[in-house]
Amino acid sequence: MSTEPNDPAPTIQPRRQGLLQIGPAIIVAAVVLGPGSIVNASRVGCRYGYDLLWIVLIAGALMMAATAASMQIGVFSKDTPCDFLRRRFGRGAAWCVGGSLLFAIVLFQASNNHAIAVAMEGMSTVSSETEPETGWQLPVALVLGTNLLVIALLIAGKRDLYRWIERLMMVLVGLMLLAFLSTLVAIGPDWTSVLAGLWPTIPTQDLPTQDQPTQDTESSRLDWMSAAALMATTFSVAAAFFQSYQVRQREWKPGDLSAGRQDSVIGITTLVVMTMAIVITAAGALHGRVDASELSSAVAVSAQLRPLFGDSAAMLFSIGILAGALSSFVVNALIGGVVGSDAIGKGSHFSSAAVRTMTIVSLLIGMVISIGALVSGVELVSFIIVAQALTVLSFPLLALTLISQWSEIRSQLHPREQWIVGAGLYAGFAVVAGLAVRTLVGLIG
Repeated sequence: MSTEPNDPAPTIQPRRQGLLQIGPAIIVAAVVLGPGSIVNASRVGCRYGYDLLWIVLIAGALMMAATAASMQIGVFSKDTPCDFLRRRFGRGAAWCVGGSLLFAIVLFQASNNHAIAVAMEGMSTVSSETEPETGWQLPVALVLGTNLLVIALLIAGKRDLYRWIERLMMVLVGLMLLAFLSTLVAIGPDWTSVLAGLWPTIPTQDLPTQDQPTQDTESSRLDWMSAAALMATTFSVAAAFFQSYQVRQREWKPGDLSAGRQDSVIGITTLVVMTMAIVITAAGALHGRVDASELSSAVAVSAQLRPLFGDSAAMLFSIGILAGALSSFVVNALIGGVVGSDAIGKGSHFSSAAVRTMTIVSLLIGMVISIGALVSGVELVSFIIVAQALTVLSFPLLALTLISQWSEIRSQLHPREQWIVGAGLYAGFAVVAGLAVRTLVGLIG
């Protein structure tokens, strides 16, 4: 007698289609490694060499735990994160968490607009022997054209917006990975020092540069804000928070957990490898040769590589910068649209009219701020500082939301997975809470 009708759900599906389901964590990697992250990682490598590589490994482990927890929430919980906040703590809690994240994302979007224009101009500078003509017309045209193209695609792709974005991010992340690893090979770092940098140590003195042979006692100590920035380059609670929305969009079930674990491992490992490649490149190429303060933008990093290692290394790095700017630009706006719509109770389906409208609003506000800054010549540093402060201050709220919602579904997980993911979540909360306290003290000071 056949027993097929009584067989459980087809658990072999994830095994057959596991690699085909990879994607959500790749999108997380795409939004985390933007132009600001590239600058932070480059500055740390330039100033401290290989000594802080171990921070990237720790941040990657915390990010993997947070992403896995968010994936499990998307599979087992009936509520979206904002629905959970409304149910447990009231509508105001959902507005507070979603609103603070949306506001920070809009400000970051202005920075992403600016980075796209600068990255494109930087590539033209690397590929030519003469400096391009300066002015605001070309950057404004690039910003306007990019935004209008993305908005047109958002309006046209009504049925499967998520799939379109997922495929685009896979291409851009693959391009970033290829560009940064190729640059790393071209630089030829000291691999013995690279391995030594994976062991936790605290650097006590910067290597003197030609222009700055000695440094005072204060500047020779480890800049803890540099270490915090490197941690935030890889461990972004906001990006992990978004993972549960992607899993719900994919309609993953408990049978897809195996594919989800693969997705988290592959996506976050890719993020860690790219971040470490940037730090190692800056350490091997710029440490002891260039002052870290000269790396004011991602394009400035590639410009520093050109006289030392030629046009090819600088061009490869510029391609990675452009891919990072585009990927962060698209996904950042989408996070604003999804979380913003969910926060006000309008749903979180990626192809819904509410999400599309909020995403377009995020794009337009960021575009207007960026164009205004480009035309007037005003630096966007103030916007970026405010956005970073808001993001860091909101991270503990996002982490607490993840912990609270994950605690409701943890009983459905294997005991070993409960212990590993739970330890990572609580350790991650301790890290972001510490960063938030330091940021708050700095703002007050």
